[in-house]
Amino acid sequence: MKFVHGWAFPDVDQFMAAEMKPDGSYQAGHYHAAVRHVRDRSLAIDCGAHVGTWSKLMSADFDRVIAIEPSPDTFEALVTNLAAFGCANVEPRNVAVGRDTGTVSMVLEGRAAAANNTGGRFVQPGGTIPLQRIDDWHLPSCGFLKMDIEGSEPLALEGAAKTIARCRPVVLFEHKGFCRRYGLPPDATIKVLTRCGYRHAETQGKDQIWIAA
Repeated sequence: MKFVHGWAFPDVDQFMAAEMKPDGSYQAGHYHAAVRHVRDRSLAIDCGAHVGTWSKLMSADFDRVIAIEPSPDTFEALVTNLAAFGCANVEPRNVAVGRDTGTVSMVLEGRAAAANNTGGRFVQPGGTIPLQRIDDWHLPSCGFLKMDIEGSEPLALEGAAKTIARCRPVVLFEHKGFCRRYGLPPDATIKVLTRCGYRHAETQGKDQIWIAA
């Protein structure tokens, strides 16, 4: 690991470490825009937590946080940061989330690989990292569901359909069309949320915020 502005990062990362601001934040305005829509502060899920910049913010705003980070070296940095910043109510999980269960590995390619952007890793079948469905966690509540998982957002949302129907969390997802790498149309995430009875609330950069209609 290495440290940038007091935060642990994987040694191989260059892009995300350079994107972090001196105060340790990353796209914090996107987060705060989403949380303004949240009424239930009992639980937030941070899918694609990376090194924990948003998990730290969630720790202050929610009673409980589940931070999902599948990449082993990034997960190590996440755990280090959560301990360093005293985020005792954040539960880090070294798993991926999807529509099915099984195992996956993490891949980095193209421009993300050239930039050593560990935030650009995405899942592919096989490997040793557990793939889980959020619905199988049987959560009693959830007020905020953030997904920045490089194209597998629609699959993870399908694996959380029962949780979404029951809890009606505010959903923030990164919308870059990366779901095409899974053979899905670029608007697949939007279609899933529309089927779930959600509507678009606002857009922050590449992040879209959706709420129950």
